[in-house]
Amino acid sequence: MNAPMQTRSVEETIEINAPVEAVWKALNDAEEMTRWFPLKAGENPDGTVWMAWGDDFKFVGRVEASEPLRYLRTVPVFPPGQQPQVKMATEVWLEARAGKTHVRIVQSGFLADASWNEEFDGTRRGWHFQLRGLKLYLERHLGTPRLVAWVRRFRDVGMEEAWRRLMTRHALLAEGALDGLRAGDRYRFRTAAGDTFEGAVHAYIADKEFAGTVENWNHAFLRVQLDELPMRKYRDVNLWLQTYGVPEAEVRALESRWRELLDRLFPAAAAKA
Repeated sequence: MNAPMQTRSVEETIEINAPVEAVWKALNDAEEMTRWFPLKAGENPDGTVWMAWGDDFKFVGRVEASEPLRYLRTVPVFPPGQQPQVKMATEVWLEARAGKTHVRIVQSGFLADASWNEEFDGTRRGWHFQLRGLKLYLERHLGTPRLVAWVRRFRDVGMEEAWRRLMTRHALLAEGALDGLRAGDRYRFRTAAGDTFEGAVHAYIADKEFAGTVENWNHAFLRVQLDELPMRKYRDVNLWLQTYGVPEAEVRALESRWRELLDRLFPAAAAKA
């Protein structure tokens, strides 16, 4: 008899200054979901829910259990023949606390062996960012549609070298610095293209990730992120800014400047795009 596979789970918690009804709606309503999580979302005829981040990232899930305003459990739905080795699930618990809502999320089903380390770490960092995006939306921008500037490039260099290229005066840090910053610290930097970002740090992991609010973009949310996921056979660079109430022309212009930047920094990868 084979021994059961050892698994681990990602867990994140956050307190949001919003009633539990608003948080529940943001987790279940497709339109609300696109204001903090996927770029697009909807419900399939069979009752499953689909979410998409461009053409490369698509997800279909099924609600396996639901207690309105309290608990939600979803499981991924995979195409035939692509079912993973273990069952994965995402569970969310909500607790109302004097007008605020305590949110606890657990995503389970990651194998404990080293081959899953990067997948586990990427998911952990992802939920840390996404839940703070949920908090920002509900506390500052409730009911406002979101516009996202997002540029992604596969890279042909290691993570340390890719980060070094990004964090120079010829790229993102024409003025300012990020080294040594911690969550809650103030930051400000200006890019070589002349764009200024300033606000509060949410995360800084050297050679891997920076995330923070951007007060001068009407309290937007910025993420500079590198991933290296052997299981999915890719390693990439992502520049992401989710905005609310900012003219679309400004968002698309920033996206264009970012595209030019990544094409210049990673020309070999851009040539394959």
